[in-house]
Amino acid sequence: MCWARCGLLCTVLLLAGCGEASKIEIALKDLAVVNCPPGTKGGPSISLNDSVNVPTRCYRIRGTAVNPAEKPAKNVDVFGKITDANGTLAITRRRVGSLAEVAAGTSPFALDVYLPETAKPPFKLENMKAAGFPNQVDRRQNAGGS
Repeated sequence: MCWARCGLLCTVLLLAGCGEASKIEIALKDLAVVNCPPGTKGGPSISLNDSVNVPTRCYRIRGTAVNPAEKPAKNVDVFGKITDANGTLAITRRRVGSLAEVAAGTSPFALDVYLPETAKPPFKLENMKAAGFPNQVDRRQNAGGS
């Protein structure tokens, strides 16, 4: 009897949690890559074959985000492929960066990315998309765990 109640409670909690943690798929359109404003400090390269200490240059991806949900999406990850003028991958991982929040409906966005100095503009963006959550997600390792 105790196991049955425990199982039922776990199922209810699991189902309740799934509704809140469901992803919100966000379309990205009207994309452009521009230089970051003067004075923007350099940052770590997103990924260049997992090399460290690669000199980078800041670029800003601008565009329009279309969030179909009725509420803002939080912890939005942006994915896609960035190639340079030579057709060389500017980054080797699909995750380009993240946005703290994307409003419901259609809204402009800007995302700074730090690409290797060896990557030559103009850049081509392919398969760009984003996904977030209706609630804030704690991404720390073992968050909520022991």
